[in-house]
Amino acid sequence: MTKKAFYIKTLGCKVNQYESQVIRENFLKQGYIEAENIDEADICVINSCTVTSTSDSKSLRLIRNAIKQGKCVVATGCMVEGAELDLSKFGGVRFIVRNKNKYKIPELIGGPRTSRFAPVRGKQGVGISGLKGHTRVFVKVQDGCDNVCSYCKVRVVRGYSRSRPLKEVLDECTTIIKNGTKEIVLTGICLGAYGRDISTSLSTLINDLCRIKGDWRLRLSSIEPKDVDKDLLKQFQAQKKICRHLHLPFQSGDDHVLKRMRRPYKGSDYLNIVQRIKDAVPDIAISTDIMVGFPGETEKRFKNTMDFLNIVRPMRMHIFPFSKRSGTGAYDFKDQVNSVTKKKREDKLVQLAQVFTNEFTNNLRDKDVEVLVEDKRSRDGHLQGYTGTYIKVYLPGPDTLKGQFVKRKRL
Repeated sequence: MTKKAFYIKTLGCKVNQYESQVIRENFLKQGYIEAENIDEADICVINSCTVTSTSDSKSLRLIRNAIKQGKCVVATGCMVEGAELDLSKFGGVRFIVRNKNKYKIPELIGGPRTSRFAPVRGKQGVGISGLKGHTRVFVKVQDGCDNVCSYCKVRVVRGYSRSRPLKEVLDECTTIIKNGTKEIVLTGICLGAYGRDISTSLSTLINDLCRIKGDWRLRLSSIEPKDVDKDLLKQFQAQKKICRHLHLPFQSGDDHVLKRMRRPYKGSDYLNIVQRIKDAVPDIAISTDIMVGFPGETEKRFKNTMDFLNIVRPMRMHIFPFSKRSGTGAYDFKDQVNSVTKKKREDKLVQLAQVFTNEFTNNLRDKDVEVLVEDKRSRDGHLQGYTGTYIKVYLPGPDTLKGQFVKRKRL
């Protein structure tokens, strides 16, 4: 009997990417084969995202395209969560699988089906062994969020904060490193909350992980500024394996906007946190998320954000316009910012971000940097990789350097 082929398309965050890898490995354990592209697949899994309306549209477009090609389509991920789920959008989808059950997809789709929602049986398989062709692997250590930011739908669809057992994470990372991975990225919906529900902490996890022997490094994904405490900074000072990079989602630099966002900060709080980080780890790179066009963001308030960023000067910025999401506090805010204004503000920040990136990288010129070379070359044939501070570097060299740490002088 011919084995069925599967194909997984992932949208959204690093947590979703990790979860897709778990699904992939579970498919392989069940005897399925992985298709190189959707055309060669019998089963197509769309692991969706709902962080913005654009994410919803992309997810639905992929689902509909897979249906048109006659595939067995499985819809999962954050878009299929929530009480307002409109099943009419999923005409032709064979299975709809909630986030809590997505690891069981390979088993569920082979069993009896009494409704469009796949049945749940047994314990979900968790954990991955690595990721073929990738030097960097995401490891999810935490899910859900207890914060109440007024713009965020993720906390609505992902639920309260839950941490994975420390030993489970350590065992998984040990396996991944033994299998040749050179960089592990710890990720979660609210990474800094790791351990609070199981009597441990992110700092303890980092300390234990850094005892794993081998030539590898550890990176943290996005972490809330308030979760960067003295214990975490001590780990950055003590552990050579930790990448000197923190991604701190500021969202805005204006106090009025931050209050309406229900962010537990003022702009001055952010500045104090950044200064404390730089004092403890002088060579650290800071990147951030900034939202434009939040309801009530006037030109003056937008300028406050610009002024704030000119002080912090983050190495990199992810800039995105506010998007109304049902189930969030900001959904019914009346003082919306029009799309033209949002785009103008976004363009201004993109230009500013380039200035900061150039400034940071120029400071590395003529300095020795360590680069983890990736498996794929750039379009012009150069090797490429990232420094510990998350700067992309292009360099000449043979394929034998792929997956290796290389020291180069950045010119």
